[in-house]
Amino acid sequence: MQWQDKGIVLSSKKYGEHSLIIRFLTEEHGVYSGLVKFGLSKKQKFLYEPGNLLSISWVARLPEHMGSFRCDTIKLYTSKVMGKSSHLAALTSHCSLEQVFLPERERCKNIYNNSIKFIEQLSIDNDSWLYDYVRWEIGFLEQLGYGLTLNKCAVTGKNNDLLYVSPKTGRAISKVAAGKWVNKLLPLPSFLINKEKDDKILKTEFMKGILLTGFFLSKYADSVGVKLPYARNFFINKIN
Repeated sequence: MQWQDKGIVLSSKKYGEHSLIIRFLTEEHGVYSGLVKFGLSKKQKFLYEPGNLLSISWVARLPEHMGSFRCDTIKLYTSKVMGKSSHLAALTSHCSLEQVFLPERERCKNIYNNSIKFIEQLSIDNDSWLYDYVRWEIGFLEQLGYGLTLNKCAVTGKNNDLLYVSPKTGRAISKVAAGKWVNKLLPLPSFLINKEKDDKILKTEFMKGILLTGFFLSKYADSVGVKLPYARNFFINKIN
C-alpha cells in the first residue's frame, strides 16, 4: 500500500535511537502518523518542526499498519518564525489544536487549506497576524461543527450594535437585546464583524477574541473527552 501527498508537520516523537514518529495533516488523506527512519540525523531533523510543509510518500504492507514516510522539503515555515517567539508560539498552538481535535485518517481538505493560508500569513509577519489567529480558530470551530453566527443579532435579526455572543448558541447578541442577561454573555470583539482592514491591533480586542474561541473550543473538547493543549495557553500567556 502506498500513496503520495503534501503534509503539514503537526508533531514529532523520538522512536528508538535514530528515528521519529511524525504526525502530518495531509491535503488528501487527513491526519496520518508514520515512522521516519533516521529522522534524528543532522541532515533531516530540522525538517520535522511543527508547521513545516513537506512532500511525503507513505508506505505500509497493510492499510491498517502505521507505515513509514519518506519526505522532501516544500516550505520550511518554521525557519521564518524561529526568531519571533510569539509567532512561533502561535504556530505551535495552531498545530497542537489540529493534533488534539482532528481524527486520524479522515479527509479534511478545507482544514488543510485554511491551515496553509494561516501559516503563510504568519510567516510573512503581516500586521494583523494576531487577529488572523483568532479568525483561524473561528474557522476551525466551524469545521468541527461549532460554527459561530456573528453577522446578525439572534434576537432582533439586525446587524448593528453587535457586542455580545450567546454562550449557549454561539450567536451574536446586540446591545439592545442583551438586557438583563448582559453579564452572562461573552464579549464580541469588533474585528470579527468589521470588514475593513485592521489599522491597529489592540491587545484587548485580541483577548476578547481568544477568550471567545477558547470558550467554544473547551466546550467541544469536553464533548469529545479531550483537553485543550498546553501550547495554546502558552501562546496566550506570551501575548498577555
